[in-house]
Amino acid sequence: MLDFEIELNKLLSGEVEQLPRYEIAQAVEMAALGQDLADDLRKKQTDVSLQVEEIYDLLKEQNTLAGENRHVMTVLQEALETEKKRADTLALGTIALCDLLENFCTYAQQSGSEELKNQADILWTQSGRLLADNNIVRLGAEGQPLDPRIHTVQKGVESPFPREQVLELLQSGYTYKNALVRKASVVVSLGTGEVKDGE
Repeated sequence: MLDFEIELNKLLSGEVEQLPRYEIAQAVEMAALGQDLADDLRKKQTDVSLQVEEIYDLLKEQNTLAGENRHVMTVLQEALETEKKRADTLALGTIALCDLLENFCTYAQQSGSEELKNQADILWTQSGRLLADNNIVRLGAEGQPLDPRIHTVQKGVESPFPREQVLELLQSGYTYKNALVRKASVVVSLGTGEVKDGE
């Protein structure tokens, strides 16, 4: 059994002084190390927390920007669609005016006036160039072979010209931006023989 008085006297006399001091120094050193580790851990936790907050803020900002970008893209898309519809409407309106011009040119050709015929030819040619400059192409011409992709046959007549050759253009067809808007209405030859030279 431990005699408390004897141990106390040893402690006070310095006989065991070294051991307790060593253990206390070790304990203090270990405590200091533990404190340093705890401080480092707290600092790292704080740094990580700050980084997490920064990342969260960046994500919020990115989401906000993405939302704004989506809104801007939606507005731009709507504006583009509106402009496309407007351009398509103008193209269709232009084609309707061309139909009136074509009627006038047909009338001019039948009028018997050479001056009117010449003026109508010039007007028709110039209008074709102007249309092409704006992505509208006129389809159909007399003398070309029948092409079901661009021609609608209204009538077939016997003639000395080759079978399925366009004899008469009743109404021009049109493409807009390479898309077919309307086929040309034509009269074609049923073909009873070739045209002979001089006839």
